[in-house]
Amino acid sequence: MKFITRLKNFDIDDLLASPLFLWVVSIIISVSMWVYVTGMDESAYITRKFTAEIDYRGLDTQAMLRGRTSEVDIEIRGPEQAMMRLNYDAINAYVDARNLIPGTKYTVNVNVEVPGDITLVSCVPSQVTLDLVRQVSRLMTVETILPQNLPEGQYIEGVEIIPKEVAIRGAEDDVAKVGSVRITPTIEELQASENLLLSVRFNQSEAFDGNVTIEPAQVRFRGNLVRGLPRKRVPVNVRLTGKLDADYQVRSIIIDPSEIQIEGSAEDLAKVEAIDTEFIDITMLETDSVMVAPLKMPDIAGISLVNASSVKVSLQLGETRAERMFANIPVEFRGVETGQSWICSPANVSVTVEGRPSLIENFDAELKAYVDMSNIFMAPVTLPVRTELISGDEFRVSRVEPANVTVNNLSAQ
Repeated sequence: MKFITRLKNFDIDDLLASPLFLWVVSIIISVSMWVYVTGMDESAYITRKFTAEIDYRGLDTQAMLRGRTSEVDIEIRGPEQAMMRLNYDAINAYVDARNLIPGTKYTVNVNVEVPGDITLVSCVPSQVTLDLVRQVSRLMTVETILPQNLPEGQYIEGVEIIPKEVAIRGAEDDVAKVGSVRITPTIEELQASENLLLSVRFNQSEAFDGNVTIEPAQVRFRGNLVRGLPRKRVPVNVRLTGKLDADYQVRSIIIDPSEIQIEGSAEDLAKVEAIDTEFIDITMLETDSVMVAPLKMPDIAGISLVNASSVKVSLQLGETRAERMFANIPVEFRGVETGQSWICSPANVSVTVEGRPSLIENFDAELKAYVDMSNIFMAPVTLPVRTELISGDEFRVSRVEPANVTVNNLSAQ
């Protein structure tokens, strides 16, 4: 009863003004701030800086990046325990290159993947410029540039390059600047070995804007440094004279061997690009023929042929074809039912016939044009024009103009 009586007489204003109350409140506030500050202790967090490679994801296989940014500087922050056990391979910097079109420049964000208990502080740079260009590959034959100061009385024989071709890969405009690819063995290398592994180098019109590669970057060179006059392999050029019958033409020429060796000074050899045969008369030829053709000596006195004076030449003939157009051929109707009457527009067509020239000039076959009216009940209708050659087995219709005509039924009008 006394407690209730005191409670009824309790004055809130007296409590708020009480020194004891104010002391208790100050203690509570102090403890709360201490707990808060302790929980935000920066000494429990660690910051780390490192460099990471950029992964370009979704890049078109036919595209490449010119002047690409390969790395970014990353700063991360996290609890000490988490940072101590952190696997840095779990942090990935990447650029999303999907659906980007070669030939265009883009500015895109660098994304960074971090574990859930780690915070990304910064990524420098945060954006990169992507200069996408079309990537091409081009096969080129490897040329050999032999030294000009070979010892007197020596030359290189049996030159072989393995492989003969290499692939040039890079941006389309850079690859277009490559004029040739070559190897340049030195005299010392040739004298030291007959089997060399040499680097392939570009012969380019101007500097590349990006990276251009050669695959393989090295080729094997084989060649013997021997004594004697220099030799060179050159192609054989077949010379024909006369005129075939108008109905025939030369389809192909096969030469065996197609190249021969010539011998002489380096200066004289540089003047010879090919060796001609003596003229072959084809006036009387009507079938495929094989013949031996003598080689014509070049007009340069210092040049001689090596172990060859003639070649075998195979001539393969084929028929020539000529065309002749016949205009105003009337279009006939075939397969017409009894009692039906038809007209077509146009009523005449032009027909082109193909055959041997000598026969086409004296064309005497009967030529007809017609439309097939079988099972045709509705009009008007568009039908293809067909042709018939009577006693004309040597000929073939190559073209009808127009190819279709419009047919109408007169009986229904």
